[in-house]
Amino acid sequence: MTEFNFVPQQEIRNWWPTIKPGLDEIKLKSPEPWIVEDVYVDLFNQKSMLWIALENMHFVGFFILQPLGHEVHVWAAWTLENDYQVVEKGLQFIKNMARNSNAKYLTFSSHRRGWDRRAKAYGFRPRKWICEV
Repeated sequence: MTEFNFVPQQEIRNWWPTIKPGLDEIKLKSPEPWIVEDVYVDLFNQKSMLWIALENMHFVGFFILQPLGHEVHVWAAWTLENDYQVVEKGLQFIKNMARNSNAKYLTFSSHRRGWDRRAKAYGFRPRKWICEV
């Protein structure tokens, strides 16, 4: 059974060595406009939330969420061995949490092409096209 636990601000430093390699991996695979240290600062300053995924009390992944008014933005998500079952369960958990907090939208963005198809399967639809100039 997968469990999702919120990590309070005072425990961010303890979990950082566990989640940082996943963030580094995200940055290696995708040219995201943030650096890993941005994530730590936002978590520490309580502008973002860290949720860890556990199976049988073992760490299997994490989600970093940003509450933005009527929107919850999934800033980063990572699982051991790209476990899509954990991603699916995590997204369902996040959707329910967002609904319960009266959010109207759940968003994410990614430069990785593989997410085009997978995002649609998870119920996301494109909202914005960007052209770099």
